[in-house]
Formats: sequence, C-alpha cells, structure tokens
Amino acid sequence: MFVLRQANSHDLDDLHSLAKQTFFINLPPDREIIAGKIEQSERSFQSLASKKKVAKRSNGSLGSGIRAVTGNSDLFLLVLEDTDGGGIIGTSQVIARMGGKGEPRVFLKLQDMTRESKSLKLKWTHHMAKVQTDETGPTEIGGLILNHAFRGHKLRLGRFLSFARFHLIGLYRQRFASRVVAEMLGPIDRNGYNPFFEKFTRHFIPRSFPEVYKFSQQSKEFVTGLMPPDWIDLSIMDPEVTSSAGAVGPDTIPARKMLERLGFANNDRIDPLDGGPHLEAKTDAITLVKASRVVAGISGGGKKNKELNIIASVLDGNGNFRAVQSSGVIAGSKAVITSEALKALGSLKGSMGATVVALWNEKP
Repeated sequence: MFVLRQANSHDLDDLHSLAKQTFFINLPPDREIIAGKIEQSERSFQSLASKKKVAKRSNGSLGSGIRAVTGNSDLFLLVLEDTDGGGIIGTSQVIARMGGKGEPRVFLKLQDMTRESKSLKLKWTHHMAKVQTDETGPTEIGGLILNHAFRGHKLRLGRFLSFARFHLIGLYRQRFASRVVAEMLGPIDRNGYNPFFEKFTRHFIPRSFPEVYKFSQQSKEFVTGLMPPDWIDLSIMDPEVTSSAGAVGPDTIPARKMLERLGFANNDRIDPLDGGPHLEAKTDAITLVKASRVVAGISGGGKKNKELNIIASVLDGNGNFRAVQSSGVIAGSKAVITSEALKALGSLKGSMGATVVALWNEKP
C-alpha cells in the first residue's frame, strides 16, 4: 500500500537519495537545504493543526537560505511511502506564497517583435526576452520526484503525488494565493547539460550550472543584478537558445501535460536559468481544488469497481498528515473507501476532521 504523509527528519537520507535522481531547483541534492525544508514543513503542518499561520523563527544557519527565498511562508513537503517495506519512493511540495514584497520571483518574459523594411520589402521577427519580477506572492508547486523503479506503476503514483498538492490547497484554501505557479524544469541531460543556460544565461552569469542553482536557493538578486534590464534578442544567439526557451525535457513532458489538463497554461514566462516554462492557473478554477472538502467521516468497505477515484486524508492535532488514494463513493457527508485504504490511512481518532477529494470518473 502507498501512503502519502508529511516529511519528517527521519526522511532526510531517503529524500537526499531521491534528489540525486532528478535535477530540481525545488529539491537539490543538498542535505542542508533538504533539512531546512523538512523543518519548515513540519512547522507548517503544525500550524494547520493549530489553525495559526506558520510562526516566524529566529535567525539560524539551518534553512536560512530557504527562508530567504520563501520568506515566512508555509511550505508543505510531502513524501510517498511504500508501507510494504519499500521506504520513501516519491516526494512533492507546495509553497503557500512564493516571494512577496521585497522578495520577488524572477523570470524572463518572452515576446516576438517584428521589424519591417519597405524599401527592401523584408520582414523579420525577433524572439525577445526581458527580465521581470513578481512580488504578488503566488502559490508555487514543484519538487515532484518519483523513484525511477515506480514510474509507469498501474496506480499512477506520480499523479497521486501531483494531485495531493491540490487536495491540500483546496482543504486549506485560505492559506494559499489566488494563483498557482509551476516552474517546469528546462531540458537537461544526464551529464547536467542545459542548452539554455550554457548558450544564454552563462553569457551574463559566468558560473557553473550546479553552482548557480545552489545559490539560487538563497537569493535571486544575482539574476536582476547581472542580466541586462532591457529586451534581449534571442534570435541572434545560438539556435539552441530559441529552441530550448520554454521547452521541457522528456521526463517532464507527462507532468506538464497533466497540469495543462487541470487548466494550467503557459503565459510566455520562462526560468532565467534553465529556460523552463512557468505555467500558471487561477487557484479557484482548478478542478481538484474545488472538489476538496471536509466530510463527517470516512469508513471502509468500498468495492474496487466503484466509479469515483478518491484521495482521502486526515490531520491530527500534532500536525501529522496522511493521505491515501482509493476507489469509493461519497454518500451524503461521508466517504466510503476500500478497507485496505482505510487501514493504511490509520486511526481517525484525534484527527482534525476527515477530508476527501473526489476525482473525475476515472479508475485508479
């Protein structure tokens, strides 16, 4: 059985190993950064249980880099556990409000500009990019990693890791912003080669890709400080620049398509480091956010041929969060899932209320 729960300090080694499988800015293979995220996540889940916003903490070395980017926002780090002895096999995360006043998100805005000469009867379209910032503090999802051995699993575990984030947003809607942003990773090969960084970004930030990404966990100021403030013509650069701007690698294509089916769209914003697209959706328009709600209780006994695919979760008074996916039904104010899923969910005693999201009519 597979159970999704909040990360804790005992998961550090497993998360560090997962981070080595896929390059992600949200979860780089750095033990100190991951430990900082775990600590911030534990406080965030505890704040849900106490119904208070995440408490500010005193200055300290652990996690200080993360706080410099996320501020004092709630950060929820989830792990997927194989309860049959497989350990932690996946992870994903949600940052309630990324950046804000004085802590902007940084991106490149893409725009085509056409120039024309009447005397030469010639037109030329230039693909342009310009550094821009956003201080509105949207919710950000990211860091979805599934162990390679479990990709293609019949239970679609990657989908579970992704959808659970929207389940969490829907249940605690007041904690999150009116927009959700997903910063997709640009194409990168097994040797760490990213064409956009090497052929574009490195002209302005002469450092290695891993070095720049690690530093970006602490600050994005270097991007606005080193890149030109005006429009940059990508068309006159290496062809790999324009072909990789807004593109994703093969491993990221399924995740992108999944988000687009949920209503996310490309708004011509890309990452200034790897060139990956920044997808965006209005929070209240996301189907899974609208479907998530608190129910009076969850019981077992559902049959595996029921129509609805359900994510059920509980949160106890100490901030311990657990969720499972199961076939089942919603009858009035209660949900019925399979007995196996209910057992994996654990005791409902002391929980802050059973919660559930019903997905569309699609078998698990």
